[in-house]
Amino acid sequence: MSASKEGPNPLRPYYIPPSVGASAGTPSKSQPPPNLGSKYGSSQSASSQSFGSSARNILADMDYSDYLSDTSPSTTATIKSLAEQALWKYTSVFLAQPFDVAKTVLQVRLPGSGLPPRFRKFKAIQVAPENEIKRVGHRYSSASSENESPPPTYYTRPAPPPPTGLTPPRRPRPRRRPDSPDLDLSSDEDIPPRNTPKPSPHILDIKSESSLTAALSTLWQKEGAWGIFKGTNSTYVHSILLSTITSFARSFLAAIFAVPDPSLSFQINPPAGSVGGLDILSSPTPMASLAIAVSAAGIAGILLAPLDIARTKLMLTPSTHPPRSVMSTLKTLSSWTLPWSIAPVTFLHSTLPTFMSASLPLFLRSKLSIDPVVTPTMYDLAIFIGQGLELGAKLPIETVLRRGQMNIAQTGLQAGSQNKELQTVVTVGPYKGLIGTMRSIIYEEGERTVKAAPVKPAAASRTTSLARDPERRKGQGLEGLWRGWRVGMWGLLGIWGAATLGSVGSKGGEF
Repeated sequence: MSASKEGPNPLRPYYIPPSVGASAGTPSKSQPPPNLGSKYGSSQSASSQSFGSSARNILADMDYSDYLSDTSPSTTATIKSLAEQALWKYTSVFLAQPFDVAKTVLQVRLPGSGLPPRFRKFKAIQVAPENEIKRVGHRYSSASSENESPPPTYYTRPAPPPPTGLTPPRRPRPRRRPDSPDLDLSSDEDIPPRNTPKPSPHILDIKSESSLTAALSTLWQKEGAWGIFKGTNSTYVHSILLSTITSFARSFLAAIFAVPDPSLSFQINPPAGSVGGLDILSSPTPMASLAIAVSAAGIAGILLAPLDIARTKLMLTPSTHPPRSVMSTLKTLSSWTLPWSIAPVTFLHSTLPTFMSASLPLFLRSKLSIDPVVTPTMYDLAIFIGQGLELGAKLPIETVLRRGQMNIAQTGLQAGSQNKELQTVVTVGPYKGLIGTMRSIIYEEGERTVKAAPVKPAAASRTTSLARDPERRKGQGLEGLWRGWRVGMWGLLGIWGAATLGSVGSKGGEF
């Protein structure tokens, strides 16, 4: 008799036969029936079954509808999905490019390097009529001749003094021609000196040094729509390559060191704080996963440094000056490797945001006991504050990096074009390393107005304080390191607002 008919095996009273696959009591057609007189008959029949057929029957009975789709996507659907993702990415880059260009212009601009006031008022002095120029020269020559003292007269009789009550007649002052309103010949101080260098026609005259809208309006007036969308293609290519190389390097390092990939989330509902698709909380070795994520970001930033230099160069050069393509701009660089002068700044700029965004959830859970599952509201608020701090730490390093990249672009152009000067839309500030450039921005470049403290009166009867005039100090101050922080905060608020609305709509009424 079979084991199913005889009841449970007395040696295995708690054994329950499996309900999937071929039953243990059904003999195989290709094998003879087992020897019923042997006590090992059941084990021989189980071992005689084919492993492939039993595994196939088990997999056929399992339900994978919760994990995999019913049908795999076709080639056409895959190509369509990739095209939609590429179009969405390019649209987002295109809409954000004007703000990125204006922010870069404010970051690299040397304060007080716009069009001087003399050239604002006397832009037409070089095209003035020739007779007016002769009149100006005659007036200067006559004035200089009047100021010269006459030679001493030793053998002539002195002239009689003029009668009292009479004054010598004044020379008539030259009048301004009605057809040249910009040329005022009545004052000597308004005439620009002859040795003053002619400003570049591409230099932007930005009214405010910290206003992003002022930079955008000046770019629009100077170069039109092409001026505010410069470098869109290079920014798009850079963003695609950056995400691709970062993901590949992260997966490669995770496989080498036998660590779970930080980009794979093992949570059912990943929190909004997993910035960039990183999930360190679910990793069995969080510190190793954090080190791999930061190293991958640094490798991607170092490899794409020449493309980033070309992107910055396209943003800061006039839109009418060739070359304007990505490959042609890369060919103008002296080297396609990362220069040593900006290597520390580039590595820090690439790794610092990833380090802060990936390590913040781990710090919140281990030190502050703020968990995305237990306290989701506090966790989201803490992540938002952390991203604001990340933006504040990134902007000063980005300002120094942009100046260093323009310095490298200028050096490469001079080396390959016989000391040819790079034409930019603003005068680029100097690059003196990370600390040196920050110190130069704060204490040396430009001037800033500082509100003076009120002076207390000496008399005891007066209780009001005397206001003092604002002081002028050298340097931009700390504000010069955070150009464009407003648009960064607005972008952060927009991303979080869209994520919040999307999460509310996706819950579908669940409490």
